[in-house]
Amino acid sequence: MTSSSSQRARILCIPGLGVVRVRPKHIFTFPNGLIGFENLKEFVLVTSTRLEPLRWLIAVEEPTIGFPVLLPWHVVPEYELPAEYSDPHTFVPLVVVTTFTGSSHIVVNLKAPILLDVRRRQGQQLILPGDRYSATHPLGSVPQGVGSSPC
Repeated sequence: MTSSSSQRARILCIPGLGVVRVRPKHIFTFPNGLIGFENLKEFVLVTSTRLEPLRWLIAVEEPTIGFPVLLPWHVVPEYELPAEYSDPHTFVPLVVVTTFTGSSHIVVNLKAPILLDVRRRQGQQLILPGDRYSATHPLGSVPQGVGSSPC
């Protein structure tokens, strides 16, 4: 897209994070979407210093849909990706963090990482073969300080 309107920053109101300005160069296109969200194709990675090392992968088309994510090495220092995705200058792997309603326990999906290709500005979700990694790897409890925002 080359029209000037497609190059303008978008303003997103993200629940829990507030109002965020997103420039087109920060958007990752997911040609196949994410598992369970195949209709959503554009995502942005949002950081909040008060929640580090957590980041948020937010759907640009629907900012109420977002996923807390971590670099996998925060959870498993020896985490390995298939060789074709191991170049750290090209691929940034993220794992989705999940809490369950009525519980303060947190799990991380190490089995199906999200890969951001920082050179092509594209993303994809992999399902790793074998049983080395779990989709429900325990992480701990919900940290204090997770608050609300005006959105």
